[in-house]
Amino acid sequence: MNAKSTILISAVVLSFSVHGGERDIQHNYPLEKLSANVYVIHGPNEEVTEQNQGFRNNPVVITTEKGAIIVDPGSSVYTGEMVVRKLKEVSEKPVIAVINSHGHGDHWLGNHGVKKHFPDVSIYSHPLMKKSIETNGGEMWIKAINQRSNNAIEGTQVVAPNKTVNEGDEMDFGNITLRVYYKGKAHSDGDIMLEVVQEKVFLFGDVLRVENISPFMASLNGNLAALDIGEKTGANIFVPGHGKSGDKRLINTYRKFLQSLKAEVKNNFESGLNDFEMKPKIIKAMNGYKDWSGLDENIGRLINLVYLEVEEESF
Repeated sequence: MNAKSTILISAVVLSFSVHGGERDIQHNYPLEKLSANVYVIHGPNEEVTEQNQGFRNNPVVITTEKGAIIVDPGSSVYTGEMVVRKLKEVSEKPVIAVINSHGHGDHWLGNHGVKKHFPDVSIYSHPLMKKSIETNGGEMWIKAINQRSNNAIEGTQVVAPNKTVNEGDEMDFGNITLRVYYKGKAHSDGDIMLEVVQEKVFLFGDVLRVENISPFMASLNGNLAALDIGEKTGANIFVPGHGKSGDKRLINTYRKFLQSLKAEVKNNFESGLNDFEMKPKIIKAMNGYKDWSGLDENIGRLINLVYLEVEEESF
C-alpha cells in the first residue's frame, strides 16, 4: 500500500470516528418504567464533565395513542438522539411533541437530536423560555457546556421551541392528558411543571432536585411554592430534574433543604453579616448536605440569591 492510499484511508477512518458515532452517548443508560405509559432515563447526578459528555438531566418519555412525547431531551444533539433510540424500545410511534421544562441548556439542547429524526415535531415551552432562546440564550448554553465538557456537545445546534403553553393548559393526547402548571419565578423564570393526569405522575423539572444543588434558582420562595403545588396534585410518583424519581419524600427532603438555607441566611443577616461573610458559617451549619452534588461549587451563589430575598423581605 503506498503512502497516498494510507493517507486516504486514515482520512476516511478519522471522518467516520468524528461523524459516525464517536460522539454518541457512550454509557448505556436504561429507560426505566415509572407507570403504564411514562418512562425516564435517570442521567448522572453530577455537574457537567467530559466523562458524562455533558449529560446530567432526566429525560422523560410518554407513550400515547396519538404518538410519543419527550420531555427535556437533554444537553446535546447526542442526548436527544439517545432518547429517540431508547423510545424505540417501547414504542414504534413517532414523536409528536417535545416539551421543555425551562431554559437551562442541559435540559433542552437535545431538541436538535429529536428534530433530526422528526423534522415536523412540535416543541413546547413557557413563553419566557421561548423568548430567551430566540434572543441568543441558546448559543450561550452551547458554549458553556462545551467549555466544561471538553467540547463533548460540539455539533449541537440551537433548536428553539416553536409553540408555548402556560398555567392551566391541558394537552390532550387521547389516553393521556398533560396538565401544565406555571406559578412564576421558581428555579428559573420560565419553569413549567407537568402532571400526567391518568398516570398520577408529576414532572417537576428542576423545581425538584434530589441530592443536587444548582445556582440557577430565580426565587427560593417561588421554588417552595412550586413544590407545594406539585405535592397537592393527585400524583404519587414525582420526577425531579436531577436525581432519582420517587414519592413525596423527595419533596419533603428538598423543601427542608431550601427552608434550612433560608433560615441560616436570615439568622446571619439579622446578625449584620454580608452574604460573603456568612458563607463559612452556613456551610458548617448545613454539613448534613455536604455530599449533595454541586454544593461546594454553587453554595456561594445560592447564599447570595437568598440574601437578596431576605433583604427585600426586611423592608
